[in-house]
Amino acid sequence: MKKLKLSVFLLLGLLFAASCDNNDDEVVTVPEADRNFAVLATDANLFEIEAGKLAQTKGARQDVKTYGQMMITDHTKATEELIAIAGPKNITLPTTLSTEKRQKYDSLNAITGQAFDMMYAKMMVASHQQTIDLFQTEANQGGDMELKNWASGKLPALQMHLQGAQVLRDSTNMPATPTTTANQ
Repeated sequence: MKKLKLSVFLLLGLLFAASCDNNDDEVVTVPEADRNFAVLATDANLFEIEAGKLAQTKGARQDVKTYGQMMITDHTKATEELIAIAGPKNITLPTTLSTEKRQKYDSLNAITGQAFDMMYAKMMVASHQQTIDLFQTEANQGGDMELKNWASGKLPALQMHLQGAQVLRDSTNMPATPTTTANQ
């Protein structure tokens, strides 16, 4: 009888301990690499948005301004999506540019006209190459499935942005075509 009571108490203890697992306070454990990805992805988005705003005001060419608006629209949406994913996971995302991105922004902000267009296009190529690498790593190696899937889903748009930036870079690097005068 003592063994039966002991077994019942042990069983009740296990059930009690299991019921104390409070799922209302779900603490989502996100691997550090995924947290870092979310922070770096946000920083990249913030840079694209802020540089896009500069393109709107400082760009000399309409295609630069159009590309800048696309960066504002697409990267703002991506940031909003990432905030919605990160919030429940208690991932703190930056709201301002990192020192590295701030320096790039400042150097871009210091110039105007054709020089701005050329530097902006080159920065967009480099930035998107770096961002694609970041997102590809998360898509392949991420531990948090939601972040991993989000990164994977963003890769086609990032590839399109890169291709657009490459076209922009190539067109801004083209020498101006000389105008010909009629033979007199």
